[in-house]
Amino acid sequence: MAGIGGGTVNWFPRWKEGKEGVLFSCGSYPNILLIGTRGCINYNPALAIRQLGYPMRGAPTEESLSPFLVKDFGVQNFKVIQRVHKAWGSPLRKDKELWGIRNGIIGGYHEWLKVRTRGLDWLAMLKIINEENFEAPEEDEEVRALEIELGKAKLAKEKFKLVATDVRKECVGLREENAATGKALEQEIKRARKEEHGRDKFRGALWGSNNELKLRREERDRSRAHSMVLKEELVACSRSKRNLTQRLCKTETNMLAIITKYQEELSLAIAHKHRVADKYAQVYTEKEARGRVIARYTKRQPCGWTDSLLP
Repeated sequence: MAGIGGGTVNWFPRWKEGKEGVLFSCGSYPNILLIGTRGCINYNPALAIRQLGYPMRGAPTEESLSPFLVKDFGVQNFKVIQRVHKAWGSPLRKDKELWGIRNGIIGGYHEWLKVRTRGLDWLAMLKIINEENFEAPEEDEEVRALEIELGKAKLAKEKFKLVATDVRKECVGLREENAATGKALEQEIKRARKEEHGRDKFRGALWGSNNELKLRREERDRSRAHSMVLKEELVACSRSKRNLTQRLCKTETNMLAIITKYQEELSLAIAHKHRVADKYAQVYTEKEARGRVIARYTKRQPCGWTDSLLP
């Protein structure tokens, strides 16, 4: 790993082409503003370009590295926080602008880094060492105590792993039991719903039967009232029948008397008719006799004398 340089690393993978890119700045601010619970600070993407998979395009500008710090959300920083919120409404992303003609570092990044880190003594002490020339320092009592504590920590870690395994198994068992309980509960709910549906149907049938019985009772009461009315009408009809029978008997008696009277009058009329017929026959006989006498005298006398004899 010590021989790997910037030129041997592919700093821009091709699978990142066409993606959304890197959030590079917000509004008029040249960097990213991060808002916390107690303040606000900025983040400089220009220093993390290589970590994000892009080559370094020269030294970053001082504007892109300008610090920004808000220590609290008091009244004096209210307008600043408002500007930060407004800046987040128009973020700027970069993708193709950060590509290079080759991987690695482009421009004077190293020179800028040397100038930037000048005066830091601990950087000169850093060197790359191999495993061959590495000499382990002598262990002292503090290191041995730390190793003992580390061993105890490892044992505790193993115990915790075992406990965690048991807890996981118990959790799996509880999940299975919970699933079985859930299924049983679901079946019980379905059965309860089915029973409730049956009870609702029974209530509906009972309500319908109660209404039907109520209607039957009302019909029975109406029938009883109608029967009482009919009975009263029957009694009235019976009384009327008796009255009519009595009147009919009287009328029949009167009719019989009238018929008898008319029969007597008819007998008298028939007798009178016979007398009239007998008298008419007698008169007719006398007329014929006179006619014969007249006819006999008419043959013997002249016409003038005959006419004088006629009545």
